[in-house]
Amino acid sequence: MNKYKTILSVCETHSLSRTAALLNYTQSAVSQTIKNFEKELGLEIFIRSKNGMELKSDMTWILESLRAICDAENEIERTAASLVNLDSGLIRIGTIQSISYHWLPGNLKDFSTEYPNIRFQLTIGGFGELKEKLQANELDCIFVSEFSVPGLPFVPLGSDELMLVTPLSHPLSNHLLVSLSDVNHQDFILTADGLEYETGKIFELNQIAPHIRYQINEDFTALKMVEQGFGITILPKLLLHNAPFEVCIRSFTEHYTRTLGIALPSGVTPSKAVLQFRAFAKRWCEENLGRRSD
Repeated sequence: MNKYKTILSVCETHSLSRTAALLNYTQSAVSQTIKNFEKELGLEIFIRSKNGMELKSDMTWILESLRAICDAENEIERTAASLVNLDSGLIRIGTIQSISYHWLPGNLKDFSTEYPNIRFQLTIGGFGELKEKLQANELDCIFVSEFSVPGLPFVPLGSDELMLVTPLSHPLSNHLLVSLSDVNHQDFILTADGLEYETGKIFELNQIAPHIRYQINEDFTALKMVEQGFGITILPKLLLHNAPFEVCIRSFTEHYTRTLGIALPSGVTPSKAVLQFRAFAKRWCEENLGRRSD
């Protein structure tokens, strides 16, 4: 028996017997619920009159309080049921820029066709920012590289090759393929995630020391800087797909790649909607990425 709903019903029906019938309880059970509640408060809230059970004049605040409690309980029940049944819900997604352009829109469109009442909140950022937000419970899942989230639950979705980007007039633009050693001591534009992730690790392992002139926290701005001749940079192929810049893009002879996927927070039980979305994202990538030239 929900005592708040029972007492609210008596407030509205003014009748123990009518409330008992509406809620499928016995009249004595309804009466005992009121007595117990009044005992908890240390106050009498009802008087008996010719009109039935009447709320005392100085107890009118009880009515609004009970309605607020019952509304909150109903909302909790509706939300819990929707999460179990995928009827509605909110998924907070974090993603790096390249995935937000080329993988996520199609994925979300197809998922929303199957689950039209699921809402999404998207955050676009660098690896470090997204990982921090995930661990702070500000995001439910993030699309990042495996290298950036050691120790977190991770589902790989695809691979992405790292490419050298140079101005059209740069001497390396005349090469069909370049080696990582060609980057050594070149004027270099450091992009959003700096040297903390794959590019920095590759430089460290190969003892490469480019001349870092600029560090830009937005990848398309870095591409514009390359276009204008400020230096060269290394960016993932996925980000460079159809990028509107007049630059030269070359593969490395060593073919450095990174694994992209979806990560969840550690030690947190995801909602059914998040788990369903993760499974859907994996299936969508398996079915669609092989057909594309990203």
